Amino acid sequence: MLTATKTSSLGHEYILTRDDSELGTLSLRKGRVGARIDFGDAEYRVRRHRLSGVHELLAPDGTVLAATGRVGRSWALSVSGRDFEFRRTAEADREYTMLGRGGATAGTVSRNGSAVSCDLPGLTSESQIFVLVVVLLRRRRKRTAAAVRGGLLSGG
Repeated sequence: MLTATKTSSLGHEYILTRDDSELGTLSLRKGRVGARIDFGDAEYRVRRHRLSGVHELLAPDGTVLAATGRVGRSWALSVSGRDFEFRRTAEADREYTMLGRGGATAGTVSRNGSAVSCDLPGLTSESQIFVLVVVLLRRRRKRTAAAVRGGLLSGG
């Protein structure tokens, strides 16, 4: 199981592990670059398009390795010409299920406190890390929107 665990309560830095072995790090960013991923000997980036809600995983040379549609309760991931469908299966974006043929569960992504884990057979490690980043970015966007609404409603 691949896991991204937050390294501090204030920052947006995560350590990537698989079965207790450290694989790399990821850092959530603001603006167009949604995240930077140091994995193996390479640095990948996740680009987020604000208006369309699309996320793209960029290789070190800038080519697009994977992309999502608009991320919501259900969304699709495109990798190497293959499409994978994800659907939220728990409230507050705590769990997503990757659907296989006939709508059967093919894998899961779960968020628990300061960690996000996934078990997504059939996807490369880079693609699985990308899915973790997409879930983390969605959570951050929803928390920011809630904070803004709370400030507006309270008159602050």
